[in-house]
Amino acid sequence: MNERLMELLSKGLPKGTKELSQLTGESVRDVEAALETLIAEGEVVRTKKGRYTTAAGAGLVRARVGFQRNGTPLARPVDGGESMQVEVSGAERCMPDDLVLVRPAGLKCALHTILKRGRDGFAAFVRIEQRAKKGAHRGDVKQVATAVPCDLRIPYDVVLTGDLSYVRNDQIARLRIEKYPEYNRPIYASVERVLGGGSSMRALMKAVAEDHDFTTEVSDAVAAEANEMPASVSAEDTAGREDLRELLTFTIDGATAKDFDDAVSIEKLDGGWRLGVHIADVSHYVRPRTAIDEDALIRGTSLYLPGLTVPMLPECLSNHLCSLMPDADRLAMSLFMDIRDGAVTDHRLVESVIHSHARLTYQAVNRLWDGGDADIAPEVQAALADMLELSHVLREKRKARGAIDFEIDEPEFILNDEGEPEDVLCEPRGEAEKMIEDFMLAANETVAALARNTELPFIYRVHEDPDADRLRQLEAFLSGLDMHVHISANPHPGKLQAILEDAKDHPARDVIRQYLLRALKRAQYSEKPLGHFAMAMQDYCHFTSPIRRYPDLTVHRMLKLLLHGDMDKAQRMAKRMPELANECSLRENAATLAERQGDGIMMAAYMAKQVGRKFDGVISGVTGWGLYVTLPNGAEGLVHIAGLDDFYVYDAERSRLVGEATGTVFKLGDRVRVRMESAVVQAGEINFELVPPRQ
Repeated sequence: MNERLMELLSKGLPKGTKELSQLTGESVRDVEAALETLIAEGEVVRTKKGRYTTAAGAGLVRARVGFQRNGTPLARPVDGGESMQVEVSGAERCMPDDLVLVRPAGLKCALHTILKRGRDGFAAFVRIEQRAKKGAHRGDVKQVATAVPCDLRIPYDVVLTGDLSYVRNDQIARLRIEKYPEYNRPIYASVERVLGGGSSMRALMKAVAEDHDFTTEVSDAVAAEANEMPASVSAEDTAGREDLRELLTFTIDGATAKDFDDAVSIEKLDGGWRLGVHIADVSHYVRPRTAIDEDALIRGTSLYLPGLTVPMLPECLSNHLCSLMPDADRLAMSLFMDIRDGAVTDHRLVESVIHSHARLTYQAVNRLWDGGDADIAPEVQAALADMLELSHVLREKRKARGAIDFEIDEPEFILNDEGEPEDVLCEPRGEAEKMIEDFMLAANETVAALARNTELPFIYRVHEDPDADRLRQLEAFLSGLDMHVHISANPHPGKLQAILEDAKDHPARDVIRQYLLRALKRAQYSEKPLGHFAMAMQDYCHFTSPIRRYPDLTVHRMLKLLLHGDMDKAQRMAKRMPELANECSLRENAATLAERQGDGIMMAAYMAKQVGRKFDGVISGVTGWGLYVTLPNGAEGLVHIAGLDDFYVYDAERSRLVGEATGTVFKLGDRVRVRMESAVVQAGEINFELVPPRQ
């Protein structure tokens, strides 16, 4: 009925409930109930005369609220489009992530309605002061409790209410909003729990997690279910599964990893290989509609911040029962792929029980291949040699297909016992990391093709074709760097990969890589097999990490229904796929923002210890307020325009600053030397000073 009402309301003048009842043949009561639902979702609005029309028909747009650093709210349309500055009138005040209806007026908009609050709490620094009472005797004081949000986007004052007996001044606490801000009144909030001391980096990382809805505590219901989980795999668990415990399998992960999602095996065939990718069978233990499952869906993904991991699943599962640890029986979903000339010619998917024979690290495998010492058994070394050969074949095939390889190096923080940064490493991925990526990509593509060919309701990982306007902007950007290329409105991904290849020796190669990445659309989850542009794949999904991603867990559940021939149940699940895909996309985006913020804070904390030191860097951004310079360790800081030696004019078209008196030009990719000036750790901000070149 909702669809029918939307169809009727989108045509003609606003309509009343009686008219809509006659047109739909439904009772007035049912029509009113449906309209209230549509109003709550922001699809329909009620006019001043008590009639109804669509939000679009009333000139309104659904949007998510974000904030600039200066406290100005922005509305980002849900269906795409440019952000607008929100002009607020009346009592209501919006918060970050609120879902709202706004009335656009050029680059600005008026707040019409707050449909749904984006958060019911946030992390904040507690401020408890003792103040003398007005007109009271000397020594007669009262306690004043306020808070300063850790999220700098929240521009409102905060007054604390409720029990504060267990809270100390300058601690970081998770607050629950009791009353949202109105007019010039503050937020009223109570303390839910203390996260740690105000100077603790671990507490600050917890605050980042909490502010993106990744709670750092396990609920009582989840803890109770976790306590009921078995300590090991039982004979009952292995019944009916293919026994692969004698097959040589092993894991390769980072040195600090504890959750091992995937193990690999290999067999040499005539003219090819049989690659085995064995993925932890999380779905055997995490059943739908349990507390653990519902909590995992809310989280959507594990969160990895410097010094803090917030797992999607309880640690008894993620680090033990589901983790493919060495010398232990584990349940798995095993995919065997016969590969010839870089193409999968046949495959077989089974529920299995495996027994990992070794826990290898990327560092050890890379050391082995570089001719160094590595404590790896001879039979495992022989398997690794076959795997490396296959890896190169798969990679070349993918490259020939035109897949884009961004090769972005992520900073790794070396922390002390207090969680504070001692060093930052920014090293390129080795052959071992690339090999495991090659194998996981092949497995994900094979499983997605299986789902599409069998019409299995599914969650795909999709990356749609880039927007033509962004490609034109990319072309103009490259032209400003003297890279004159023509990019069509519908380019093959190989064209963009060729740009990256041409930029390998360009001083601005990292900037070009980041700019090209921003020119593409964001990958997301979908119930439709829309393909993956950047990987040049028709079929792709996430199958290989069910310990840390909810989409992978859903994929496993659907594949099991296919294996068991229960397609009727699978089809009944089809209606849930769009909602699950959307929710998983939202949670992934939240994790990405949180991890970016966490890295920024930790990098600022590290660079704060380097004040006065000089560094060589590359200009990675040019704006009207200054230059952004990136160092080899990944730190990016601002050289403010006020600190330069001339009056500089910003040339937006060519992304450069030009000195009026000296004619000096600063542009993207220029190498410069800077001095570390200051850092604002909580904001993740770093400030540099330009060091003049020696005469």
